[in-house]
Amino acid sequence: MEVLYEDYEEEYNYTLAYIKNMYNFYGYGFWLVVRKEDDEIIGRAGLSNREVDGETKLELGYVIAEEFQNQGYAFEICEAICGFVKDLLFENEMVCFMKKENVASKKLAEKLGFIYVEDVTSEGEKYCYYKKVL
Repeated sequence: MEVLYEDYEEEYNYTLAYIKNMYNFYGYGFWLVVRKEDDEIIGRAGLSNREVDGETKLELGYVIAEEFQNQGYAFEICEAICGFVKDLLFENEMVCFMKKENVASKKLAEKLGFIYVEDVTSEGEKYCYYKKVL
């Protein structure tokens, strides 16, 4: 997933193009995370597809701008996405992968109810693989 753009218009245009392509094909994707009190874009979060053990799984992903991290935004949006997957997509499992050194994301995954499965290597990078039964 790409980092947030500094310029609002760039972020908006990227997201609009993404929605037109991804949502037309799958019916889901990533959403902008917007702070309620001032409508500031502070991140992106959503779903993508990932091949895991020969099956396509829904993968949870997110990015929150650094100045807004550790304030509960990631938990709030990711918890809502888990509910969306269970209640509207009628799926019973999700996965997430994060770099092995990303302690904050591992803690968030566990707080959301994801269970550590194993360490994996993809394209030379080491990741922790988590899954959640909904």
